[in-house]
Amino acid sequence: MRTLIVVLGCALTGGCFGGLGNEAPGPLLYRIDAPELAPGATLPVDLSIVVERAAPGLAGDGIAGRWPGKRLDYISGARWATDVTELLQAALVESFQDSGRMRSVQDEVGRFNATHTLAIEVRRFEADYTGGGPPVAQVELSATLGRNSDRRVLTSFTSSASESALENRQAPLVAALDAAFARATADVAERSFAALAAEPLPEPSLAPAPAPPPPVS
Repeated sequence: MRTLIVVLGCALTGGCFGGLGNEAPGPLLYRIDAPELAPGATLPVDLSIVVERAAPGLAGDGIAGRWPGKRLDYISGARWATDVTELLQAALVESFQDSGRMRSVQDEVGRFNATHTLAIEVRRFEADYTGGGPPVAQVELSATLGRNSDRRVLTSFTSSASESALENRQAPLVAALDAAFARATADVAERSFAALAAEPLPEPSLAPAPAPPPPVS
């Protein structure tokens, strides 16, 4: 699993203009890869995936860390490429699309009608430093899957995963968050696929076919 790192060079920062050559370089920007899901039969479902919110302190582009004493802070010199809800939503949509398990997958601003919606809340997405050793990536996603036609909830559950970083540096920490997110996403996907597969197929219409128009004389 690869982690894409985008470096903003000094030439792209406002402080590099006007002769301020001693300005500190901008933060490293990171993103999360779309996890690869297990293949399976395609379901007759048009799915909308929405990451609705993140827990307090996790929203925004800061890479959050949890320290002893319930202290929350952010990793210095590093940022997510965008707001964490947008970051994870993009990865989830891409992951479900690439799986081929749905007729179609889009986000909440998709142009087409969706038959079902998967709503996600990010409860944990952080580096846990409370153990005293290298940080442990903690990911917890609360998922609710429902049918759009009658707003009926099919299933609601929480998926979580953790992964120890190899060392206390930015790249290994982001790689650990990437791996934990992949495992949590795989669990969300399999439980969602199972709930959707259990849905009865729409019954065929019993209404008589309309009579053909009379011939033109």
